[in-house]
Amino acid sequence: MISKKMNVSVLVKAAVLALVLVMVLGIFGCKKAIIQTGDVDQTLTVDDLNIKGTITFTINNESGSKEEAMAPRNVVNVFMNRYPNTRVIYEEANRTTYPTRISAGDIGDVFWCDDNDANNYQQNHNALMPLDSYLKPMNIDMGDIYSGVIDNGRIGGRLYMVPRKIGEQLLIYNKTMLQSAGIDFDNSYAYTWEDFKDVCKRLTVIEDGKVQQAGAAFKIWWHPIWQMFFRGFGGEWVDSINHKITITSSNEVMQGINELVTGVQEGWLYPEDLTGQINAIKYAVPDGDSNISGVCFKTFGAMTWLTRLGNAYDRLQIDWDFCPFPAFPNHNISTGATGYVVYNRTQNPDTAAAFALFFLTPEGQTAYHSQTGGNVPVLKSLADEEFWRGKGTPWEDKNYNAFVSYPDNTKPSSLASQVPIEIATIFSNDNMMATLAKIINGGADAQTAFNQMETKANEKWETLMS
Repeated sequence: MISKKMNVSVLVKAAVLALVLVMVLGIFGCKKAIIQTGDVDQTLTVDDLNIKGTITFTINNESGSKEEAMAPRNVVNVFMNRYPNTRVIYEEANRTTYPTRISAGDIGDVFWCDDNDANNYQQNHNALMPLDSYLKPMNIDMGDIYSGVIDNGRIGGRLYMVPRKIGEQLLIYNKTMLQSAGIDFDNSYAYTWEDFKDVCKRLTVIEDGKVQQAGAAFKIWWHPIWQMFFRGFGGEWVDSINHKITITSSNEVMQGINELVTGVQEGWLYPEDLTGQINAIKYAVPDGDSNISGVCFKTFGAMTWLTRLGNAYDRLQIDWDFCPFPAFPNHNISTGATGYVVYNRTQNPDTAAAFALFFLTPEGQTAYHSQTGGNVPVLKSLADEEFWRGKGTPWEDKNYNAFVSYPDNTKPSSLASQVPIEIATIFSNDNMMATLAKIINGGADAQTAFNQMETKANEKWETLMS
C-alpha cells in the first residue's frame, strides 16, 4: 500500500514538473520572451552579422490576388539567393489581425504597415525593433534614398519602418480638356503656383451660379495636400525641437491656407470629396471619379491609383497623362510611403533586419518594382530605369517622370512621423474636412478656426511633455 502511494506521489510530481517544463519552454519559445534592442556594434560589417536561419514575412494582400503578391514574393526569392543560409516563410494576413497577433506573439518577424500603424505598434504595443543601427553594417546608402520617403519611417528620430515605395504627390490631368481650350501645356516640369492658377482659371466655367467645369480638383482636406500649402510660402507649421505647432502666428503658413481657401471660393479649385459639405458654392460637376470629365488637374497620390483612374479616363475616351504638382515659392512635395517593420520579439534579429533593409538596396528595389504589384522605387539611382515605368502596359507612354520629378524637394507626408499621434489626431482628415468646410462656408474665418486647432494641439503637446 505504501508503495502504491509512493508511486502515485511520484507520478503526480512528475506530471507537475512536466507541466512547469512545458510552460517554461513555451515562455522561452515564444517571440515575446525577449525584446530585441536593435543595437549593433558599428565596427561590424555585413559579413559579421548572423544572417541565417528562418524568419516569417507577413504582408497585407488587400486584393487577395496573385498579381499583388508577385512583388513581395520575388523579393523573398532574391533575398534567399543573396543569403543562401536563410529561409523566409511568406504569409498573407489582413492588417486588421495584426494587433491581436502582436499581442499573442505570433506576428511575422518582418511585417507590412503604414506610418500610422508603425506609430501605433511602437507607441501602444512596444512591438518594433529600431533599424538605424543596422544601416552602416548593411552598407545602406542613405544619400541614394529620397529624404521625404525615409522620414515617413522615423519615430522619435529613429528608423522603424523601411519604405518599400515612394508616393510623391503629383497630378493626373485631362489632356482633352486642355486641347479643347487651346492651351499648350508642358508636363515636363512643375509650373509655378501663379502660372498654374492662371491655367486653371482659364479652364473654369461657371454658369447659372454653378461650377460647370473646374481647372483643378484637390483633396484639400488630405494631409499630403494641405501640408504643401502650409509649407509652400516659407512656413514651418511643426517645430519638433520645441514641440510646438505654429499656424496662425505664421504669416507664411496663413498665406498658404488663404491661397487654398480662395481657390475654392473662386470656383477654379474643386474641393474633392468635400463638395457635399460646401453650401456656399454650387457644383454641377459630380464628385468622386465621375468628375474626371468636368475637371482638368486631379490629385494623384500613388501609383496604386493608376488602374482605377486610368481605366476611368479610358472608358470616357479622355486623353490623359501625369504632371508634377505645381511649385509653390517654397517648392515642397509631400511624399508618403508604406513599408516593413521588424517585430522586436523576433528570435533572429540580424536576419529580420537584413531582410527589411534589403528594400533599401538596388537589388531589393529592383526585385520588388520589376514585378506586377510593384510601384515606384525609393532610390534616386533607379529613377530612370525602365522596369517600373509601365513597360508592356497600355500606359507605358505616360509621363512617369512625374513620379520622381523633384527628389530634393520631397517632404514626409506622414503626420505621425512629425508629431505625437495625439497631435496628429487633432489634424485628422475628418477634422480638417470640418474646419475647411466651415471656413469656406463663411462660418468662421481661417485665423479663428485654425487658432482653435493650434491652441488645442499645443496644450496637448505640453501635457505630453510634462
